Amino acid sequence: MRIRDIMTKNPITVDSEALVLDAQKIMKENNIRRLPIVDKGKLVGIVTQHDLLEASPSPATSLSVHELNYLLSKMKVKEVMKKNPITLTPDTPFEEALRIGQEKKIGSFPVVDKGKLVGIATESDMVRFLTRALGIREEGSRITIEGLGGKLVDLEKIITIVNQHNTIILSMISLPRSEKHDWMIVLRLKTSDPDPIVRDFKKAGFNVTYSAWFRCETGSA
Repeated sequence: MRIRDIMTKNPITVDSEALVLDAQKIMKENNIRRLPIVDKGKLVGIVTQHDLLEASPSPATSLSVHELNYLLSKMKVKEVMKKNPITLTPDTPFEEALRIGQEKKIGSFPVVDKGKLVGIATESDMVRFLTRALGIREEGSRITIEGLGGKLVDLEKIITIVNQHNTIILSMISLPRSEKHDWMIVLRLKTSDPDPIVRDFKKAGFNVTYSAWFRCETGSA
């Protein structure tokens, strides 16, 4: 999965000379929280709803309400935008974008292709993708297997058992546990009765530590 698959294409933009009040209006009317700033076709910054709400003339304590409102009405986006934001390309892998976002504490990425802004990818876009990838909106069952050796043969056995029950795998996550020097797998299966599958897992020697049916409206067991 690449960023081109989850980004919002052709995002709404403003130039750096746009007024803060106009940018706020655009965000409200379009129900968005971020605006890329583009001057003469080049991305120069990004401004968030929080940036605009925090915008205020200084020193505020020495100005009257009338003066504050007047100065705010003249304030431009270039005064509050984040300049030269970190960008992604359409071909950036999803997991790489997620890593960068966590390390840099970034909630959105302008997506640039050959110098041109072509999209924007936000935390919400990533969460929506993960929700779909993990099958959270599908009713089914969750089964946790611990103590695996990380060998391909374990995975093959698990998939074989699931297939024997004619059950669809909604998602499968493998997690290394360095403190125990082993692996854990979390399965989400499209079945309302995980017990027969759990019994077969145990017969095959797997350490099943959790199993439950969950509803799609809660997204959890």
